[in-house]
Amino acid sequence: MRKHLSLLFVFVLLLVAAAGCSSEPSSQSSGGKKESQTKETKEPLSKEEFAKMISNADEYKGAKVDFYAKVFVEPEKSDDGVYIQAFADPKNSEQNVIIVADPKTSVKTEDIIHVVGTVRKSFEGENALGGTVTAPVIDAEKVEKTDYITAFSKPLKTIEVNKEINQHGYIIKLSKVEVAEDETRAYVTISNQSNAKINFWEYNAKLLVGNTQHEKADNFEAGYPEVPSDILPKATVDAIIPFPAVDPNEKTIKLYFEGSSENYDINIEPFQFEVTLNQ
Repeated sequence: MRKHLSLLFVFVLLLVAAAGCSSEPSSQSSGGKKESQTKETKEPLSKEEFAKMISNADEYKGAKVDFYAKVFVEPEKSDDGVYIQAFADPKNSEQNVIIVADPKTSVKTEDIIHVVGTVRKSFEGENALGGTVTAPVIDAEKVEKTDYITAFSKPLKTIEVNKEINQHGYIIKLSKVEVAEDETRAYVTISNQSNAKINFWEYNAKLLVGNTQHEKADNFEAGYPEVPSDILPKATVDAIIPFPAVDPNEKTIKLYFEGSSENYDINIEPFQFEVTLNQ
């Protein structure tokens, strides 16, 4: 249903865009229009104001916005512009926005973007079931690609670790740990310097905080690089492994990673790292 809704939104938006700004109702300039419906400000809307604008964009016409979003349907292009539909809250598939960008803008589905622009109006359409849905139309001054961490999960604290454990040529290096509001991230490099294929069991990774054990978390929106289950001899791979969020004031945490070698004459013990968050 989301795809049908998106295509309908874009189709109608193309018609609106073709009509130009003159298609706005003449009452917009009438003296009887509420002053609150034109909010031309120099500073962009705050996070709280942006959330309110999503459901009532007409109250924020002319307001500046500076936000991040994830494109969830292939953008439509015309000579006049690129029409992008994205979620400003992709983790919950919420805060749907329609972005009108420069025709030279090159983005695609699943891209995470940084948008700076102005609220044009509230757009209303029908979904595949005939229900009425609305979304703000944003005239973009700038649209640039970025990444999930920059957009939605900036670290509250970064701990440079740079420790490695070598077992028979099976090497795991923990480069750093990031503590964010919504998750904890372990940056690991796995190197196979043995002569046999090795296996990394990503879903066996564990985080220990005090006496509480946490399993690896799922973050499908982030698109983090994952470690293949089989790693060939002399190959090296990098990964970001997410865990649930921890208190950045926690003193220490422990990380556990498991794997095996296809050289059955050796035994690979769990790789254990202790990380000090606060000296």
